[in-house]
Amino acid sequence: MKLLVTFVVGTTTLLGSSFGTHAADLLWQVESPFRFFKNAASFAMYERGYPAARNETVLPPADVVWRTERRLNDPDCTDKTSLTSCAATARAGYNRSRLGWASQTIDAVCYDSRQGRYLQTCDRRYSWGTAKEDYVLPDAHTVAIRLAPERIAETGAYDCVWSWTPRRPGSKTETKTQSCATPLKINRLPYAVDRNVSGASVQVKLPDGRTLSEPQVAVEDLFIVALGDSFASGESNPDVPVTFSAVREMVYDPTLMREEMATRSTSKSLQKLTPAAPAGSFDYKNLPRRKLSDEEQELYFPLASAQFDKAFNAANPRWLSPDCHRSQYGYPFRVGLQMALENPHRSITLVSLACTGSEVTEGLFLEKKAREGAGNTMVRSQLDQLADLICKTPQGRTQRATYNLPTYASGSVQVANMPVSKAWCAPSERKRPIDTLLLSIGGNDVGFSPLMVYAMTDSAGDLAPIANLLGKQIRFSPQVSRAYMEQLDERMVALRDALRDGFGVQPANVLQTAYEPIQFDETGALCGTQPTLGLDVHKKLSLSRERLGETVNFLNDFFARTACITNGRGAGCPALATGAGTGFRLITDHQAEFTKRGLCARDPKRPQADGEAMAMPRRWFGKEEFTPYSPAAYLPYASKWRLFRTPNDAFLTANVHATGFTQFDILQPVYAAMYSGAVHPTAEGHAIVADHVVRHVRSLVRK
Repeated sequence: MKLLVTFVVGTTTLLGSSFGTHAADLLWQVESPFRFFKNAASFAMYERGYPAARNETVLPPADVVWRTERRLNDPDCTDKTSLTSCAATARAGYNRSRLGWASQTIDAVCYDSRQGRYLQTCDRRYSWGTAKEDYVLPDAHTVAIRLAPERIAETGAYDCVWSWTPRRPGSKTETKTQSCATPLKINRLPYAVDRNVSGASVQVKLPDGRTLSEPQVAVEDLFIVALGDSFASGESNPDVPVTFSAVREMVYDPTLMREEMATRSTSKSLQKLTPAAPAGSFDYKNLPRRKLSDEEQELYFPLASAQFDKAFNAANPRWLSPDCHRSQYGYPFRVGLQMALENPHRSITLVSLACTGSEVTEGLFLEKKAREGAGNTMVRSQLDQLADLICKTPQGRTQRATYNLPTYASGSVQVANMPVSKAWCAPSERKRPIDTLLLSIGGNDVGFSPLMVYAMTDSAGDLAPIANLLGKQIRFSPQVSRAYMEQLDERMVALRDALRDGFGVQPANVLQTAYEPIQFDETGALCGTQPTLGLDVHKKLSLSRERLGETVNFLNDFFARTACITNGRGAGCPALATGAGTGFRLITDHQAEFTKRGLCARDPKRPQADGEAMAMPRRWFGKEEFTPYSPAAYLPYASKWRLFRTPNDAFLTANVHATGFTQFDILQPVYAAMYSGAVHPTAEGHAIVADHVVRHVRSLVRK
C-alpha cells in the first residue's frame, strides 16, 4: 500500500499514520478530489458540511461522516419539534434540505444512469476549465499550492516566482510569477501508479531572495471498489426522493376510475363524493399521492389517460442507478468522500457496483434482474462490469478460470452445482491495482428479504401476484434459509478466488461489512409489541413477534457462520470450504450502534409523539387535513431515532410502483413499501456505518 508523505522545506518526513504534527512553509491540496463528481462545485457543496478542516495532521471526530450528514440534511426550519411545525416554519433552504444533498450532485457525476455504467472517459470541470480523464486511471490532477500564512505576512504585496518540474521523464520546468498571496494552480499535475514518476518538485523564490521547496508534490490517488447488495447500494435512499401532494389522495382501487374519487382535493364540493363512513376512521385504499404536474397546473388528468401515466412516471424517485437502487447515500460513497476530505493531498477514485438483491451467484458472478426497468431488463454481473473498467482493452480478457457455485431457486432446498467460467485480463493488462475493496454480501444468498416478508405477513397467498410478477418465491421460513446457509462457504470461496484471479485483490484488502441488527426497539427489546407500528401502509402488513423471533434466531446463527467463513476461528465453527477462512476483514464494530435503533425504535425522549409520527399520513373521514401530518411535510433525510426504513418510510421516500399491473392495484402500496427499501438502513444509518468502515480503510492505507 502507499505511504503518506509530507514535506517541510528541505526535509522529508515519512509518517506512519495519516495524522501527526508538522509545520510546512508550502501548503497544497487537490482540487475536486472525489473524482466521481464531475464538478468542483459538487465537492465544495459537500465540503461545506464537513465539521473539520481538510488537514491530514488532525484526526477528525470519530463520528465525522454522521456529523457531515446532519449538517447537510437537517431540515432548514425554525421549529423542528414535528414535521408539521417544521413545514410551517420553513426557511429558504427547506425544500433543498428536504430533498437531501445528493439531489444537488446527481446530474454531474461520472456515471451514465440511463446506460447503467461508469463513464470510461469523464469530462471533469475544474476552476480553470474541463479535462477529459480516464475515470479509472487519471493521468493528472489539479492542485493548488500556497505559502503558509506566516510566509505570506513576510512577503507583503510583492510577487513570488514559482517553478515546478514534473517527475515524469522528459518533462520540462515551468515558471510563473504572481502575487505571493495568490496560490499557484498547477492545472495538470502528472499522476502515475508508480510514485517515482508521479507529481512534481516545486520551488518558490520569495522577494527577499529566499527559496522554499517542496521536492515531492505527489497526489495519493486511492482506488476504492465496492461490490455487494442493497446494504451497500443505498437501497431505500434515492438521490432524489418522491414529493407528495398536500391536498390530493390516490385511491388504490381500479374499479373506482372516476377522477373525483381518486384525486380528491380539500374542497367541500369534492368531499361530498366521499363514501359515507363513520368519523374517526379511514379507508385503507386511500393513501398519499405523488405531487404531479396536473396539480401544479390546477388541472386533473383522467386516471386512465396517458397524461396521468406520464405525469406519474415523471414524479418517480431518481436513483444514481435505478436498475440497482444504488445511490450516493450508500456507505461506500460516504467512505470515499470522507477519505478525500480528511487529507488534502489525496484523491479518491470510487467504483461502487453494489446492486440491490444481489447474491454471490446472481449479482456478482451472473447477471440479475433489474429492480426497475420494463420487461426483462437485466444487470450485468458486478465482476464483469469491474473487469471491463479495469482491463486496458476488451480484447485483453484472455485468461479464463472456472468457479463452482451452488445454486438453488428461491424457496426450494434443492441445490445444484454450477460451473461458471470467467474471462480475466492478465495483470499487465490491468490499468491499476485496487487499494481497498468494500463488500456487503450473503444476506440475499440466505433469503433475507423473504424472511422479512415472512415476519410481516400471515401467508404467502396475500402477496402471490407480486411473487408472480417477480418470478420467484418472496416469502419463506428460516428453515429454508438454514439450508441455504450451508452453501454459503462454497460461494464465498469462489468469490475470494475470483477477486484474486481477476483483479489481484489480496483477501486482507477486502473489508466485508457485517449486517446491522434490525430487530430492536429503543429499549433493546424485540420489535413486534405494536405489530402495525410503521406498517399501516397496508392492512395485510403486521409484524409478528413470534415469526420475527424465529427469524432473529436464524440471523444470529447466520452472523456467527459469517464470522466462521471469514476468519475460520471461534468455538462452534464447523468444517467449511473456506478452511482457515476467506481472509477478508469482517467489520462488526458498527453493529452496537444499531442495537436500540431498529425498525420499531422510537425516540426515547418522546416515544409517544415519535410513534404517532411513524403512522402513515391519511385523510380520515370527516376531516379535511391529513393526520398525523401532511405527506408533503415528510422529511426523508431528517434525523430519526430509528436507523431503518419502515414500510411506511419506504412508501413515502421512494414510492416505487410495479409496472406489471395497474397503478391503482391494491397491491401497489405493498410493493411500493416492501420494494422501495423497507428494512434497510436510512441515509443516517449509512453515515454511521461509514464512520466505522473508514477507520478500517485508514488502517489499510497506513500499511
